[in-house]
Amino acid sequence: MSLSISLHNLSKIFHRGKEAFKAVDNVNLHVKSGELVTLLGPSGCGKTTILRMIAGFERPTEGRVLIDGEDITEMAVNKRKIGFVFQNYALFPHMNIFDNVAYGLKIRGVSQEERKKLVAQVLHMVGLEEVENRFPNQLSGGEQQRVALARVFVTNPNVLLMDEPLSNLDAKLRIYMRAEIRQLQKKLGITCIYVTHDQKEALSIADRIVVLNKGKVEQVATPFELYANPATLFVADFIGQANIFKGQVKAFRDKEMDVFIYGHVMAIRNNEKKRFKEGEEVALVVRPESVRLGPPEGSILKGRVLSRVFVGDKMEYAIEIEPGNLIHAFEPYSRDIPIFSEGDSVGLRINPLDVMTLPV
Repeated sequence: MSLSISLHNLSKIFHRGKEAFKAVDNVNLHVKSGELVTLLGPSGCGKTTILRMIAGFERPTEGRVLIDGEDITEMAVNKRKIGFVFQNYALFPHMNIFDNVAYGLKIRGVSQEERKKLVAQVLHMVGLEEVENRFPNQLSGGEQQRVALARVFVTNPNVLLMDEPLSNLDAKLRIYMRAEIRQLQKKLGITCIYVTHDQKEALSIADRIVVLNKGKVEQVATPFELYANPATLFVADFIGQANIFKGQVKAFRDKEMDVFIYGHVMAIRNNEKKRFKEGEEVALVVRPESVRLGPPEGSILKGRVLSRVFVGDKMEYAIEIEPGNLIHAFEPYSRDIPIFSEGDSVGLRINPLDVMTLPV
């Protein structure tokens, strides 16, 4: 049975000598039953502290934690029925895999016969049927990660918390394991909060993403909504890559507005969620994959190729518009695309529908 998680005005202040540091600042969040939500943000933004307060390892300075409507803020850790997967797996090196997975059941007084049955079931579920007599140091990083998951799943928790569980794995194995985790989470229907600083990991695994900055929630949305319609400049810059320019609103026409930028007026779509005024300074956000390169003739924006990098599926260009101002452009690679060299003069074409406008 999976349960919802609600955080109400959650804050945490740490004291370092005479100084006070607010690691989590008035966070409100509701995670639906069976949903996988990732907490995403740079180091020190409060992700892990939020997770530890839900688990009971840290006590909130202010606010409440509710599981399916029940206030568990003051409840002991072992009473919460929450599974926690740590960054370093926290396997017991002196115990074989069976004993590692069965440890939580043994503590709860489950009979040996029942433990054998439950451990066999969960090891089968994570694809490790043949390793119960091995020790952690005899397994690969990916296998150790699966053991850590099995140890949590065997206790049948209502909620699963995961703190950067894939950070110790190599890039290829991380991609494989995040798909495995997502598949298991969906199969079990368990409510999960997943902490990561890896935006690609968050985008690929989550139903919704909570973007945190300096302890505060910047935006909560689906991966697509975050990427396509960031609410703030921080989100726009943190999720994916973005070209961000400052311009000045000149005029409005229907659903478009004219913005003065780099000595030219560009017609772009008006942000219906933000109301701007004529003369107001705005930020224009353009994803690198929305910038198309061609000959400079006839282009409003022109520049010089400062660098070109081939990364397999695309060419990544850095274009200098004027001294100190760069635009990044990603061109999907195919045999028939024009390839520009460093020093070439190029024109930049940007579809007005691909430009996002945000307050400065």
